[in-house]
Amino acid sequence: MSIEITRTARSYAAYLDGLRVGELTYTRRDNEIVALHTVVEEAAEGKGVGGALARALLDDAREGDLEVVPQCPFVAGYLDKHPEYADLRAG
Repeated sequence: MSIEITRTARSYAAYLDGLRVGELTYTRRDNEIVALHTVVEEAAEGKGVGGALARALLDDAREGDLEVVPQCPFVAGYLDKHPEYADLRAG
C-alpha cells in the first residue's frame, strides 16, 4: 500500500493504491501558506494519509522558505507532535 500525493494551486490530494482518499486545502499569502482543511476518507483513516498530506505541505513550505499558518486543526496537531517542523509555524 503506497500513498501518492499530488499538488495543485489550492490543494494536496492523497491517493492510496490509485484511489483518491484525502485532501488538504490551502491558500498562499505573501510569504505564508495557510493550511485550511484536511479530510481523509473513512476507509483510509489510520493509514498515514493525513500525515502524508501534512508532510507534503510542510516540506513544500520549507523548500519555498514559507511560514505555515495552521488554521486546520489536523495540521496544527501535526506541528505540535513533530518538532522538526516547529520552525515553520508563523508567528
